[in-house]
Amino acid sequence: MLNLSRSQLTGKIPPELGNLTNLEFLSLTENQLSGPIPPELGRLRKLRSLVLRSNQLTGEIPPELGNLLNLNYLNLQGNALSGTIPPELGQLVNIGANTSTAIPTKPQSSVNQGISV
Repeated sequence: MLNLSRSQLTGKIPPELGNLTNLEFLSLTENQLSGPIPPELGRLRKLRSLVLRSNQLTGEIPPELGNLLNLNYLNLQGNALSGTIPPELGQLVNIGANTSTAIPTKPQSSVNQGISV
């Protein structure tokens, strides 16, 4: 688990995070991170929860996130992302299956579980 929420981080998300292949939870919520989501995060095959909300991320959602087949919670809201949701995210059949494994920062309604963009 790597939870760096509200840590006043700035700059880009380091692509080297994609080397943490045993990581199951990653939260970088409520920082001032900017730039694109690194496609290297798609190498985190054991990841179950990815929370990047409330930053200043830009660009498109990388299709490589569709490789995260164990992912059951994805939250990208509160950024300046553009483009469409990649069809590869349709492979994430576990999204919403067990949201109790997410890293919530506030209670979620049952309507707003799974993917938040």
